[in-house]
Amino acid sequence: MAKRSTVYGIITIFFILLLAGCALATADDTRALSTKGNSWSFSQEILVTENAGKTLEGYPVPVSLDSTNFNFSEAKSDGSDIRFSLENRTLNYWIETWDLENEKALIWVKISSLPANKTSKILMRYGNPEAEAMSSGEKTFDFFDSFEGSSLNYLIWNAKNAGGGLVKVKNGSCNVAALKAYDSSIIYSKASFDINSMFVVKRMKVTTGMDDRGPILHQGFMDQIDDRKNEIKHETEFANESRVGLETTYMKEKSTFPDLTDVSVPEEEWYTSGIAWYEENDTRQVSWYKNGIRDSKMDFVSNDSITDSPMHIYLYAASYRDASDNTGYMAVDYVLVRKFVGTEPTVKVVSVQGEDKVSSDSDFENNSGNISELGVDSESGALSEPQVTPESELSSKADAPEVDSQAQENLNLNKPSDAESLFPEYDVGLSGIRLSSPYGYNFSALVEELDSSGIDTIFLNVMSEDLWQYERFVKMAHEEGISVYALILEGVNCTEKGAGDTCQNFLDTALDYNEKSLAPFDGIAIYVNSSVQEGSKECEVDYKVLFETASKEVSGNVSILASLPLNYNASQIEEIAPFVDSFIIRAYPRENEKLSTTPEIVDSVALEMGEIRGAGSKGIIEISVGEDFKSKVSIQELLSGLVDYYSGDSAFFGVSISDYDAYKALPVEESKEKKFPISGFKALIVLLGGVGLFALLKMKRNKIKENLNEDGKNEQEKS
Repeated sequence: MAKRSTVYGIITIFFILLLAGCALATADDTRALSTKGNSWSFSQEILVTENAGKTLEGYPVPVSLDSTNFNFSEAKSDGSDIRFSLENRTLNYWIETWDLENEKALIWVKISSLPANKTSKILMRYGNPEAEAMSSGEKTFDFFDSFEGSSLNYLIWNAKNAGGGLVKVKNGSCNVAALKAYDSSIIYSKASFDINSMFVVKRMKVTTGMDDRGPILHQGFMDQIDDRKNEIKHETEFANESRVGLETTYMKEKSTFPDLTDVSVPEEEWYTSGIAWYEENDTRQVSWYKNGIRDSKMDFVSNDSITDSPMHIYLYAASYRDASDNTGYMAVDYVLVRKFVGTEPTVKVVSVQGEDKVSSDSDFENNSGNISELGVDSESGALSEPQVTPESELSSKADAPEVDSQAQENLNLNKPSDAESLFPEYDVGLSGIRLSSPYGYNFSALVEELDSSGIDTIFLNVMSEDLWQYERFVKMAHEEGISVYALILEGVNCTEKGAGDTCQNFLDTALDYNEKSLAPFDGIAIYVNSSVQEGSKECEVDYKVLFETASKEVSGNVSILASLPLNYNASQIEEIAPFVDSFIIRAYPRENEKLSTTPEIVDSVALEMGEIRGAGSKGIIEISVGEDFKSKVSIQELLSGLVDYYSGDSAFFGVSISDYDAYKALPVEESKEKKFPISGFKALIVLLGGVGLFALLKMKRNKIKENLNEDGKNEQEKS
């Protein structure tokens, strides 16, 4: 009986300590929140429903506020204290309008992932007079420019003009002008965008002369290499832009639809014009929106007349040949490119809440949202590093409301990040990543991301022959110790009839740039994209000539690389090996194939690595970021595994990742171990739990022995 009492006493003490620990943890959480100055007094839930039947990644949705669903007196007068979160992660957003007098606001919130046909619940918090503005168009959209400063940002734009045409940036506005007869001017993005994009411009036309026709204005998409090949443009002209038409060019075949509708706004009145270029139900389409409202008269549906190739955005102004002087210009307040689907998500603002008005079903979101922004683990209550958000440049550290963003960035540069501490370390000659364009990213954030991931090389996918647009980026990368290789000819099969001259000209352009530039590429990688069967001399000759030319004409410490598909003809590797410094093997999975583990990759590249080894050359293994990878850590672990496997192999030169955008979108895998809020308490509980379990087992064993003895006595009495 005494033993049983002892066991019960131990178990009781165990549960008392457990409850006390939970109470102390809650108290510590409360103290942590109060000492951090968390004073968001109000919150509301916003329901976002995906309607297109597809999971949307990094999709901006519009949140409309008015007097019926939001109390403007509870927020700061400019809305700068507003915050959004989803599942404990801070979301990027941009305030398009905040009209306190009329109590109306429109805010775009970028949601990391919207599951197909599901409703997601995001939390909006406000009511903090000490909060600083965090609205950012650059972090919310694929492309954004509000034309701050006194000149066009030539890191993200190209500009051309004819006659007296000009582009002028002043007071937060860009004027694309054609002032007299025969004038024209154009700006177009350096970055290119895929189908399922919408190009939005806040603009107005200003006619300054006697000619009431005014300028001819274009807003649209054009092919990233040849603007005569593919184009989608919306054209306006005449006073009040009363003539509005649409023109598409697909493989140089034009479809023109003049005078479809009317903008019908007075001169010097701002409005937004949006061109949506998208694919729905396997059909390519174009739609036009004025002030966010679709004009069905401009709808156009055709797979034969609308391209699905990546395109630049552009703005253009021109004048009639017989125009009077001072014809006019297009004034632009801002431009943006966002993702777009034909059937967009619906957004509903619900349940006004305050400190004393939080509904039971939203209680968790409200508390966890506060904890997340303060850097407190919502499950354990322990202080932790801010969580990484896929949609931010690096992590939600930059979104913390209490810290100036530049100061936080400087702080991050001086201490290891979560990614750096979690990624396995490996020592390899080259660790690279493919980048489609450098201009859609914040440079300092890109450098920090690459540094924390152990990446020291960029393979820049050069699709345009205008290589000089990359010179400043290459120079900045070199200053940070990052090598940049030009990856050319990915979109061209040089073995096709008539393609030889195009490929040779592109190579000559790259070699010419490297010879004349102050920031030459560290190497030129030629993408071998051949559909010719093994043994064909056509394939062998065409690419061999390119590599031979490159090898003869390249100067200085510039490398020549060959980027090869899997199962490339072994004899061709031997043919071109004398003219290249190293090979890139594209270990990309084919249909119904997985290439996400070290053994799978090693087996798939064994033939190529053997031939490269035999030719006395070196190989870089490039992996594809696909659905089999759930985090950055899983990819880094694979790279580490490849480095370990090829340790000591003179033919192995390095590793590379095929797509920076896909890699960047993945979360950094967090530690699965849950921290207990009280130091040493977890060990104490484990110890007491073990003692309690031992006591229970001992009690059970004694009970069994007592039962056996009792049964034995009963048997003896019966006998």
